[in-house]
Amino acid sequence: MNLRNTESVRPPFGRDLILLSIHVARKNWSEWRVVFEHQGTIATNPLIAGEYTFASFCKEYSVSRTIRRGTQNEFRLALIDSLSEVVNDDSGRALDRLEGELRPRFGTRGGTRGMVSVLSKVAAFVRPERFVAWDSFAKRGLNFVHGRRANFRFHSYAEYLTAFDQVWSGQAGQQIRDYVTANPGQSSTEREPRFLRRVLDVCLMRHGGRTL
Repeated sequence: MNLRNTESVRPPFGRDLILLSIHVARKNWSEWRVVFEHQGTIATNPLIAGEYTFASFCKEYSVSRTIRRGTQNEFRLALIDSLSEVVNDDSGRALDRLEGELRPRFGTRGGTRGMVSVLSKVAAFVRPERFVAWDSFAKRGLNFVHGRRANFRFHSYAEYLTAFDQVWSGQAGQQIRDYVTANPGQSSTEREPRFLRRVLDVCLMRHGGRTL
């Protein structure tokens, strides 16, 4: 796929959008800090180690509907066994492979509905310094920044992650880093890439039309 590192066809991120996105990311980080900053093994991360926390996560982020009814806890247990390999593969290809393996067992519509959304959100919470959520608004925003039509299709999560990384390394990501440098009101954690990548993710969602 030909990804162009071009200027956005929409205006670049403005100060107000970046500031708003920092506030949104800050609130989210505060609410899930024990998950984002967990230093133990993947299997002991509170997000997937506990049935109640995982159920709350799935409900809050609207991914319960992508898991076959009655199998949510079994799905969580399957993640405990397989998620380490996924989050240790920076390319995102392991996530695509796992999605193909788990969908027949846990996917809705007879196992035909994709599960990239839930898997990517889990990965983004467990390892925020690398992964981002597969989100319809963020995909639109990412396409706009790359100078493509809004509904340009990403054929895999790995492809989407590559496109995000290019924006992170380019002008849009630099706008966020420059803002934080020029406005030293953030905590040390909020100056780390794992937090700032979430800020970019929020910017892209807003850029793609989501109301924050």
